[in-house]
Amino acid sequence: MDCKKIIVLITLLLGTFIALMDTTIVNIAIPEILDYFSCSLSVVSWVTTGYNLSFAVLLITASRLADQFGRKKIFIFGIILFTITSLLAGMSQSIETLLLFRAIQGASAACIVPVTMPIALDIVPKEKKGLIIGIWGAFSGLAAALGPLLGGVLTDKINWQSIFYINIPIGILTVILAIIFMKETCDKTASKRIDFLGMITLSIALFCLTFAFAKAADKGWTSPYILTLFAVSFIFIIGFLFIESKTSEPMVQLKLLKIRTFSFSSLTLFIVGLGLTSGTLLITLLLTSLMEKSELEAGLIVSSLAFSSMITSIISGKFSDRYGGTWFSTVGMIGLMMTTYLYGNVHFDSSVSEVIILLCATGLSLGLIMGPAMGSAIRQVPNEKVGIASGIINMMRSVGQALGIAILTTILSTNMTNNVEIAKKEAIQMVEQNTVFDDNAKKEIIHNIQTANGTSQPKNNELLKQIDKKEKEILANTPDAYKEKVKQSFQKQKEEAMIVKDKIAHLYKKHVNTSFSYTFKFASWIVALGVLFALFSDVNPRKQAIRNQKLHVH
Repeated sequence: MDCKKIIVLITLLLGTFIALMDTTIVNIAIPEILDYFSCSLSVVSWVTTGYNLSFAVLLITASRLADQFGRKKIFIFGIILFTITSLLAGMSQSIETLLLFRAIQGASAACIVPVTMPIALDIVPKEKKGLIIGIWGAFSGLAAALGPLLGGVLTDKINWQSIFYINIPIGILTVILAIIFMKETCDKTASKRIDFLGMITLSIALFCLTFAFAKAADKGWTSPYILTLFAVSFIFIIGFLFIESKTSEPMVQLKLLKIRTFSFSSLTLFIVGLGLTSGTLLITLLLTSLMEKSELEAGLIVSSLAFSSMITSIISGKFSDRYGGTWFSTVGMIGLMMTTYLYGNVHFDSSVSEVIILLCATGLSLGLIMGPAMGSAIRQVPNEKVGIASGIINMMRSVGQALGIAILTTILSTNMTNNVEIAKKEAIQMVEQNTVFDDNAKKEIIHNIQTANGTSQPKNNELLKQIDKKEKEILANTPDAYKEKVKQSFQKQKEEAMIVKDKIAHLYKKHVNTSFSYTFKFASWIVALGVLFALFSDVNPRKQAIRNQKLHVH
């Protein structure tokens, strides 16, 4: 491969890296942004949700426009818009403007990501395509996993604005390289006629679907609000399919869905997107809430998943061209299912090394899936349709992640509420049986337990203050001869308060841990569906070639 093509591949990887990194880089800076703008958590969470929503909704639309009018044009447009909105997001003086620029930034990322693969595959020989897809998959995983780590370092060492400003030099370099070295490619069979009805109906359907997933945990899955969004999404999906089947120049040729390997590989990647939630979001929550790691420490630990995935992604991508992707994807899905289940055995006093081993195993499994599944998805697709196929693949993975977050956070939250109530009952029973506290102290502790909000542990600061206050009152009316005895009695209560606090904290952690365990094990059964999809995700290229030769002879 000549130097010019290598530069083009590096340019594409840079664009992919910043676009996918920004899906997660903001997560760790949310508390800083919340304090800076003095707004509610429900509002500031849209800094992430808005980006991911516009990204998922516009992936297929951007892919189609790139196929029609030029992938290089759309790529450069996306990078320029992404760079400008990064600057404006960092300069935002209100939460409203930040949310606006993040949504536009997500739309620009949708112009970048799906066009990179068809441009890359267009410049490499056929025997190198699997390797390129493997490298693409490796960098995609690395970008998303390194987001929280890089975001934590920048927020901690500089400020939250720097997580946006870091995109500017990378964006400028990418645009310059693209203009100089990249050639224009497009789908020569596509007309220039824009399928506006198809774009509008699909965008509304995807918006309502992903928005429903984003709000389901807060509103409730059976609330009229969420059910209405699902109903609207369903209606517009049906409308989209009807329009595409009737129009002469459809946005998405439905015959793509009839290609078995494309459909099953897309479903496999959908499950991967869903399952990835357990290896990133949930394990990060467990590390910070139960194992008492800082966000930065948690980001560093979770990054081991990304680095390990790069190893198998590149290797499996290369060999799937020769042997097909079925067994790579299937073994990877089995590994992902097993590691997701084993996360359920992680305890709050487990060692960090145990978690890292599981994360590395997850990464190796993901690497076996990503490259081969992407290769399987597009191997049977006509070359000129790789662009729109790439958009569909990325959309499936993004929607899978949105659904995974919605389902698993709902399950975790519901179980946590129930288990915390059990912890409260056990804690109250323990206090009632205590022989050191007097009745007033017991009442104060029980009151603190009953009024603890959500999953927060009851605090005993007020109890210690009350013990001190009562000690002073009694000492004021106690003869000197008995004061030492009174002090010893109250000292015992203070020491007991600290012991009881630790016991209650242990109770809470144990029951919250149970909630995480159930959620991980539930997720593993969802991931098991991916094993079935992976089994039908590809055909052996050698056997296919022999079959084609026989057909050609006859």
